[in-house]
Amino acid sequence: MTTLMVRAVRPADLPAITAIYAHAVISGTASYEYDPPSLAEMTARHDAIVSANYPYIVATDAAGAILGYAYAGPFRSRPAYRFTVE
Repeated sequence: MTTLMVRAVRPADLPAITAIYAHAVISGTASYEYDPPSLAEMTARHDAIVSANYPYIVATDAAGAILGYAYAGPFRSRPAYRFTVE
């Protein structure tokens, strides 16, 4: 059984997150992107999320390898959606 740990993202995690997302863009249909974003673009996206005080987390194994990531961000800009994230 793999030990799973969840923690806040660190800047050093962004290359692994970029690789995970690139695989999803190339192999899947859920991202709605045609080309995988660069590390610089993924860093900018990360910075926008955390600067707005939304969560951005990674799941790691016991050795610290990143297994996955998740984040939340605003759903819509209208005031009625202020408590809704996606």
